[in-house]
Amino acid sequence: MTALRAIIVIGASAFFLLVAGPPMFENPPWPYTGVHYESATLLQKNVTVRVDPGSPAYRAGLRSGDVVGCLSLADFQVLFPFFPTILPYTGSPVNACFRHGSGAWHNITLTPKRIPPPGLFYNTPLLAALRIVVYAAFLLVGCALVLARPSVMTWLFFSYCLASMPDATSQGMWVTLPLPVYTLVTAVTAGWIMLGAPILALFALTVPADVPPPGWRRVLFRIIAVVAALIAASVVASPATSLMGILQTNGDEAFTVITIAIVIARLLTMDRQERARFGWAAFAIIFGVVVNDARNVLPNGVMSTAAGYLTIVMPLALMYAILRRHVIDVRFVLSRGVVFGVITTLVVGVIGLVDWATSAYLSEARAALAIDAAVTIAVGIALHRSYRWIETAIDAVLFRKKHTAEAYLERAARSLLRADGEHTIDTVLVEDPCETLDLTMAALFRIQGSSYACVASMSWEAADGFAFAPGHDLVRFLASERTRIALTDLRKHIHAEFIEAGAAPAVAIPILCDDALFGFAIYGLHRDGTQLDPDELASLERLCEMAAQAYTVVELRRYRGNALSALPVMGTP
Repeated sequence: MTALRAIIVIGASAFFLLVAGPPMFENPPWPYTGVHYESATLLQKNVTVRVDPGSPAYRAGLRSGDVVGCLSLADFQVLFPFFPTILPYTGSPVNACFRHGSGAWHNITLTPKRIPPPGLFYNTPLLAALRIVVYAAFLLVGCALVLARPSVMTWLFFSYCLASMPDATSQGMWVTLPLPVYTLVTAVTAGWIMLGAPILALFALTVPADVPPPGWRRVLFRIIAVVAALIAASVVASPATSLMGILQTNGDEAFTVITIAIVIARLLTMDRQERARFGWAAFAIIFGVVVNDARNVLPNGVMSTAAGYLTIVMPLALMYAILRRHVIDVRFVLSRGVVFGVITTLVVGVIGLVDWATSAYLSEARAALAIDAAVTIAVGIALHRSYRWIETAIDAVLFRKKHTAEAYLERAARSLLRADGEHTIDTVLVEDPCETLDLTMAALFRIQGSSYACVASMSWEAADGFAFAPGHDLVRFLASERTRIALTDLRKHIHAEFIEAGAAPAVAIPILCDDALFGFAIYGLHRDGTQLDPDELASLERLCEMAAQAYTVVELRRYRGNALSALPVMGTP
């Protein structure tokens, strides 16, 4: 399943990037028919048109107000492209039928006229490069999420990443392909882009959860999913009907309103910390749907071009929300996704270079094959050994603050064996993680008599006097499972006990000495409202493991000191 998922995700990303990338820097001539949508009828495969005087369509006999029908998929694609600003296929004749008013149907054949290119769609190569780089980065984040954390939410995000492609330019570039291939490519990409609006609405309902929670969000999720399925079915079954035009014209506007309403409703029903975390994503989603809708409805000109430029802002803002505000906790998975990408690129690049060199300079097939095999094995061994180095380097570049904090906690863990007493260990367990990881709170509970009492805390004013009996649910689970426990995984009243005392803990980590629960540490969320990622949890567990050893060492030193002091001094009676 993992391999199949990787093939699907990487294949779809490569296809959409290939379709979108080269056209950004091409400037093909424009074909012109002079035919425009005037109105559409939902149940019939015909379109009422507006015709420019003197155009190829006008000379062929079409007039404004005529109804055009009998269009094959290819003819519809030529006459009514998905993006009216860039028309495909100069010189490809269109076979159709038309009628004036309620009169009889007449056959017609018209050939588009070649007109000079207006210039790059994004005006300058720099803006075009910026747009495609942002799109590629957006796809990278989507791929990393799906590959490392597959869920309904991450698949929705990846689907929207695909749908955010700069598709308009590709409509004019890929006219070099055979017409059936061009029709298929543009139908797939434009059809997917039509689904972008409902996909974004579904994502807004779900994020940051893996699936929409029960309640109004799940009910609305199912309704929008059914509507999106109907849109997809209409595109596949009847792409040449006026239904597609209606859905494209009115669907984006409808889903713009729906998506904005969803985001506002969620912001109003969130608690303060969650709202702060979701804020950037809310801005990105609302800004994205408004700009996209404006780009579709504004007439060609300065305002439409400006809206096209502003489409760069939405993926940048959403990536900022994910990577910096951690709306989706992807610091861990993105790091590994980038590592896999780097390793794959190195493998393909090195082996491809060796294959080219052996083909160019060695005529003996067996020798070339042997060299290829040897290099492939050597590269595999080298990359396997360098995986941790690559991962560390990427963590240091992309997540410098996180990497620095984890490195410091590792150093602090090793230093605990040199602690001179329990107080030093207590301080390191509480203050170091809270400060380096920027946590909302931290507290340490150790066995004190017949209960586990709070002996150290930070950012929790009511910690003094807080204690747990040995039979408490949290203590029993920690003692039996002997591993970290998320407080939300236990019954609600356990988490409520901390909330009533003014704390909001996220995870409890046991401290085990001599196979017994000596104590446990409680850590809260990040101050920006995000969860602790697996790397950070591993660092905290390592810290608690070393603390358990340090407590044992301190106790042994104390016992040895007491034993030595009890021995008689030489020469005394």
